[in-house]
Amino acid sequence: MTAPAQSQETTIELKLSEDHKKTLEKAAAKRCMTLSEYLLDLALNAATEEIPEPESIVLSERDWEIFVSALENPPELNPRLKAAIKRYREEYEKE
Repeated sequence: MTAPAQSQETTIELKLSEDHKKTLEKAAAKRCMTLSEYLLDLALNAATEEIPEPESIVLSERDWEIFVSALENPPELNPRLKAAIKRYREEYEKE
């Protein structure tokens, strides 16, 4: 008889706020699990969740031409969209 194979373990580090940690600990405690057990269970469930296949959309020739035309000739930006782009750039494109 051979001895059963032992699985190797590794460590993953996670940085989070104290408030987030407390929230996760409470959720784990409600399930009578340690924080590590709870996080591992959540992560494995998410990782093995069935991901649906992408759906195909079949366009008629006319609809395809309309679609391509919209891509190649986008409409002019309206003032509200221009303002939103400006706000976005001011907020997120800081150097």
